[in-house]
Amino acid sequence: MLPDVIVATPPKLLPFQDIQASFAAYIRDPDHNPMPPGIEERRMRIYAGLFYNNIESFIAKTFGVFREITSDEHWYLLVRDFIREHRAESPYFTQICEEFMQYLDERMKRPRAASGNPPIPPFALELCHYEWVEMALDLAPDADCEFDDEPVRVEDALALSPLAWPLRYAYPVRRIGSDYQPTDTPDTPTWLIGWRDREHRVRFTASNATTIRLLKLINEKRTCQDAFGLIAEEIDASPERVAETGLATLNRLHSQDIVVRR
Repeated sequence: MLPDVIVATPPKLLPFQDIQASFAAYIRDPDHNPMPPGIEERRMRIYAGLFYNNIESFIAKTFGVFREITSDEHWYLLVRDFIREHRAESPYFTQICEEFMQYLDERMKRPRAASGNPPIPPFALELCHYEWVEMALDLAPDADCEFDDEPVRVEDALALSPLAWPLRYAYPVRRIGSDYQPTDTPDTPTWLIGWRDREHRVRFTASNATTIRLLKLINEKRTCQDAFGLIAEEIDASPERVAETGLATLNRLHSQDIVVRR
């Protein structure tokens, strides 16, 4: 004999919870939700406008290029959909942009018909991440490392600065703008390093796969000689040539505060 199945009945909302729910629904999407009862219409519309404008302005400021290449109509629909559909897990205002990138990632995986909104360019998430890195590095706490101007020697123990982030993108994010918006993924990825130097300036530089590999190896506490040897094997090049080029590269990156001594 099958046991009885007990179906839990959702608790009934208290009157003030009903008001809160209708208030939140209207704030998220005033175009498709009724105004909460008992609140002056003018005040409610002002509050809803401030709520949208605060979030929209922060996103637009951080993702300036993405905003520039998106029409006003599509931008409004995108931000409104983010506010309506996405459930943020962080209460911090500075993390709104991370939540927006998570929303973009989820939206781009959905069929367009399922969302009913304008299409999102295939490079949008990478472009937004590239633009977000600048803000994230600017807000990052100071690194627990020392910067110096002494030349790097092959026997030095080196590491990647905690404020230096190697970046790989499928799209050429630095070139994207109003006059260039790729529709196809290039054959070659874009390698960059974003970092904050000792003067608290956030900067970016173009890089390549070999340099990023070198930074990864020294950050794993490999010696310079070991790193040079491994790379020489991987790219089938002369160890002496790799060591010469590698040491010059490390000195350049050290002078830029990307590489530090351990």
